[in-house]
Amino acid sequence: MSSKGYKDELGRALARPDAAEMCRVIDAYIDDFARGMEWPDDLFSEFDELMWSFQRDPDKALAYVILAASRSDDASFLGFMGCGLLEDLLYDPSPELLLRISAEARKSDRFRWMLSNPFKVAIAPRAWDAIEKFRITGPHEEPAEDTLPPRP
Repeated sequence: MSSKGYKDELGRALARPDAAEMCRVIDAYIDDFARGMEWPDDLFSEFDELMWSFQRDPDKALAYVILAASRSDDASFLGFMGCGLLEDLLYDPSPELLLRISAEARKSDRFRWMLSNPFKVAIAPRAWDAIEKFRITGPHEEPAEDTLPPRP
């Protein structure tokens, strides 16, 4: 999807033809995290697809991260997504994906907070160069949970 026509990554995510299904999955994932990450059998394939989406469909993976940020106020969960799926996305991102991530970081305090979770050693050097200026923490330090900005 081209970045033209979208105000931000949330608009892009919600414009996806599979947005309703993705919202259902991320909401179930948020609930499952609160229960201790039990991965119920009936949701295993959806959760597996979410966690490995960074390899299969980076655009969808970024949409999951953005949807999580827009649908949860649980700092622990959003930190988990930041050091999990978002960090995985930054392991070997395309130049276009890095541009989109940087553009979203310029617009969203909450996304900058999530972007402060990946550790420098876990991501590509070019990804670190692109995100370092947006981070609110050092290279191997996660932000404090009580500093999570509110949803816009």
